[in-house]
Amino acid sequence: MSPNNASRDQANDVVYYVVFLNGILDKHLNPEIVELHGQHLAELDRKGQLVLAGPLVERRGGLIVLRVANSAEAKAIAENDPMVRGGYESYELATWPIANHQNSYRPNLQGVMTR
Repeated sequence: MSPNNASRDQANDVVYYVVFLNGILDKHLNPEIVELHGQHLAELDRKGQLVLAGPLVERRGGLIVLRVANSAEAKAIAENDPMVRGGYESYELATWPIANHQNSYRPNLQGVMTR
């Protein structure tokens, strides 16, 4: 790591957790489960944990982007989603360090390993 990177303010390193929701083919959605899922997202938003969420048009499922302290917290949120709990969707979790102007488009990947 160059001295420039080492001295960078790590507060500029933003990490999101991405939940890829994968629809289960033989489970058909109903209005009640969709409403519960919406309430779950609204609660995450109220807590300041939700960055983005929505369905993916090209595939069955959706995407939730979270700003939480660590992957364990993101996993707990995903597993508490009514769509996952009810067996309507499975999920995959990914850590997403953001490349942006503040970190010169070079996120601190070592910092992610310790979260």
